[in-house]
Amino acid sequence: MFEKKKKRIKFSILFTFLSICGFLFVSYIYLFHNPKLELLSSKTISYSGFKAQVFSRSSKIDFIEIYLSKDGAQLFKIYEYTVLDKAKDKHSISVTFDSDDEIINLIKKNKLESLYLHYSIKYKNKLFSSTIKKKININIDFIPPIISDIETDGYVYIGGIGYMLYKTSLDTYSSYVETGIDIETGKVRRFFPISIKKENKINNLVFFSCGNMRCKDNAVLIKAEDASGNVVTYKKRIRTIINKTWNKSSINIDLNFFKNKYNEIYSTNLKSINTTHFLELNSKLRKANNLLIYNQTKKVTRDLLFNSFFSQMKDSKVFSRYSDFREYVEAENEKPLMSVYHWGYDLSSIKNALVYASSPGLITYVDQEGLGIYGKTIIINHGAGFYSIYSHLSEINVEENQKVDKTSVIAKSGETGLAFGDHLHYGTYLQGIPFDSNEMWDKKYIKQKVITIYNNFFKEDVK
Repeated sequence: MFEKKKKRIKFSILFTFLSICGFLFVSYIYLFHNPKLELLSSKTISYSGFKAQVFSRSSKIDFIEIYLSKDGAQLFKIYEYTVLDKAKDKHSISVTFDSDDEIINLIKKNKLESLYLHYSIKYKNKLFSSTIKKKININIDFIPPIISDIETDGYVYIGGIGYMLYKTSLDTYSSYVETGIDIETGKVRRFFPISIKKENKINNLVFFSCGNMRCKDNAVLIKAEDASGNVVTYKKRIRTIINKTWNKSSINIDLNFFKNKYNEIYSTNLKSINTTHFLELNSKLRKANNLLIYNQTKKVTRDLLFNSFFSQMKDSKVFSRYSDFREYVEAENEKPLMSVYHWGYDLSSIKNALVYASSPGLITYVDQEGLGIYGKTIIINHGAGFYSIYSHLSEINVEENQKVDKTSVIAKSGETGLAFGDHLHYGTYLQGIPFDSNEMWDKKYIKQKVITIYNNFFKEDVK
């Protein structure tokens, strides 16, 4: 009798334990294996719409529906999506409005300051299928930021740099200057400011470049965006002075030379190569290398680390310039196999010549193994969005995060990477965009265009 009672107690304890574990497991699945919607515009909509993300959180989403309403009585569907890729962990939602949309007319007619956002997400997880239905109160913001007090000298030399001073209202979340499409990356050239909040406005200074072409439509666009997604655009005329033309050259493809470089760069031992190998090396790898350089040089930092002109490599001669246009041709074909722009200066001196930092800065990138076609490479951040690059080096004497100045020997010239003989490839970049280094070598011009503008910007802040 006692033994039977003991067994029943053990069974009851075990049953209770398993029930609690089962309840906790189901609760865990219910609470943490269901989708979550997150608004990206501070619970606000604007004329530009709104953005959100749905995180699947270990569940498979079947569909998403989103409605807006004034009071919950009349619903306006603004988004519907049957998710095709159910394995995705995150689903991005972007909704835009037209001025004649029903919901916009409702907002205007009733002068609404807020709305209800209703969303419905049908999903499946490990245990069950369910639908989440929720309602969120969101604010309405149709007023964009304000751009004012624009100052510039109104011109750039082709391939060179310009500056823009402007002020934005305090509701500005982000502002920038756009100068057209970059031919290397295919992306919009977008330059971000150094900003200072002062009184009831934000003061902004942007250094920019239109690359190796005229500024699009002889103008740049200043844009300011608030947290709700409202955007204001101001078109400012910028004259491009054509004071130079780009050299054009044809290079006969020597597959034997490129074979040696291919084997060096890819660590192979091919006896011969064909045009496919050549394009892999000189086109595909070049694009990947240039993208890495773009990402390494696109950040703008507040402090300008130089107060004078940049120095050209000592005792060097220029034998290739910024934006030289090179066509690679085969002997049997009239049409070039490929063409590229040269984003920098090739400087020759004695073999293994000492390479000094062209200006004070911080070493932000070192590649001792070789950056593809560029070989051993160093990148220096000079502040305010300006960078310099040193490539084809035979020896590197610095490390990342090391401060340098004009007296610092950072490397020796060489022929690593895709180099025709010992030389230094030197280039300057502004927020990821290559520009003509000749402007940084010009003592008067760099003072006029960069240093004085920067110093005056911060003097005004002190006042």
